Amino acid sequence: MRILSMLLLSCLVISAKAQTVEFGNKAKIYLVRHAEKEPGDDPLLTPDGNKRAGDLLRALKGKKIRRIYVTEYKRTQNTGDSLRIQTGIDTVHYGSDTSCTDLINKLKAHHDLNNAILIIGHSNTIPLVIRKLGIAEYPKDYIPSNDFDDLFLLSFKKGKATLTRSKYGAASAESASMH
Repeated sequence: MRILSMLLLSCLVISAKAQTVEFGNKAKIYLVRHAEKEPGDDPLLTPDGNKRAGDLLRALKGKKIRRIYVTEYKRTQNTGDSLRIQTGIDTVHYGSDTSCTDLINKLKAHHDLNNAILIIGHSNTIPLVIRKLGIAEYPKDYIPSNDFDDLFLLSFKKGKATLTRSKYGAASAESASMH
């Protein structure tokens, strides 16, 4: 029984090491939730969402974004389209799983651990990504359904992550209700 416990523990340690991500001091990870969307399973953006995609371009212009990471859903892809088209930045698709495994594997595969990148996700995945990439104590499990204007920035110094939250574009319904 003790051998089995030790074997299980070593498997967990190996698994945990496989997910360890060490970012360089030049890494800047911008994270946003997709912009406002139409109803449905895989909808396009609303007119307000398309405007917000343009606002995201303006907010990140000059930030030397090297790559944009989007999920398999149109709403995340459309949110990054203005930036992608105007600047010619490559886009990488990642699975929107709650373990963040695919995203981490793609960050490593594309050698983006010391670059400025943009990750566009969902209300239930962005908080998980923030925790997985270095802010373990991030308190939220989801972003409110009517909150679209948060722009998060993870920056790194000597392996330690710092999180900054700002707003971009027009205030979304969640932000407007807080004033």
